[in-house]
Amino acid sequence: MHTEKNTGWFCQRQHRLISGVCAGLANNYHQPRWLIRVLAVLLFITAPLITISAYFVAALLLPKR
Repeated sequence: MHTEKNTGWFCQRQHRLISGVCAGLANNYHQPRWLIRVLAVLLFITAPLITISAYFVAALLLPKR
């Protein structure tokens, strides 16, 4: 059960491995964290420069929770 109201994308510091971007996206879309992380790794394998750039920008711009 989700007690916190999702108001958009954010970095979830509580369940982070690097900066919490994948954990925040998983929370926002009500998906398991491992699934979003696997998708991020697959995206990194196919397009590493775009993935690293997007992750870095998201880590800098998204609010921390």
